[in-house]
Amino acid sequence: MKVPRSRRRGKSRIFTVNDFRAVGKSKIIKSDKAMNAKIIRFVHDAYRTAPLMEVKFEDGETTFLPAFGGAYVGKIIAYLKDGPVSDGDIRRLGGVPPGTEVYNIELRPNDGGKLVRAGGLSARITESIADRVTVTLPSSSSVNLDPKCRVIVGKIANGGRTEKPFYKAGNKYHLIRARGRYWPMNAAVAMNAYEHKFGGKRRSTQHKAKTSARRSPPGGKVGAIAPRRTGMKR
Repeated sequence: MKVPRSRRRGKSRIFTVNDFRAVGKSKIIKSDKAMNAKIIRFVHDAYRTAPLMEVKFEDGETTFLPAFGGAYVGKIIAYLKDGPVSDGDIRRLGGVPPGTEVYNIELRPNDGGKLVRAGGLSARITESIADRVTVTLPSSSSVNLDPKCRVIVGKIANGGRTEKPFYKAGNKYHLIRARGRYWPMNAAVAMNAYEHKFGGKRRSTQHKAKTSARRSPPGGKVGAIAPRRTGMKR
């Protein structure tokens, strides 16, 4: 049986994503020293929906970060400094007032930033107390984080990327290919029998069970894998 779609992007020597186009890692430095930083340049990364800005700190260290709306080359941003906040400043959650838009949020202190990193997105701080800070994500869900986690103030650039249609399938093809995704995707029941477990002449009559054992071979390990129960609850 052919390797199913659900297993084409795993740890395989055949189906891998070439990351040679990537500019580099985008994360906040681990220094605890309050200082200023300067935006040196902007870089396009094929794997990201937002432009990257290269930031150089006073201690000489440089890093890439998602650019915020209104950023320009030569702008000075504050790193872990007290006082009024402005777009681009890197602060700890406990020092940002509620109602402020932030992005590149850390889940744990000094992990570099894990949440809200796509173009045009931003989260909002809704509540701040002594031992936790509540942040509302773009999905409208809330998460409680450590006040020592760091964030970048503002909204990520390239917010209008979803407003322009692709018009042609070729434009969509080149975008997906640059990011190493599996595309186009079609329904499993529309495939041939050798391509997927659900393939074959079962497009309208799907009476075959979709469960598979835990130790099934890679070609057959699709659908409901070792479920505890099946069917509707009565």
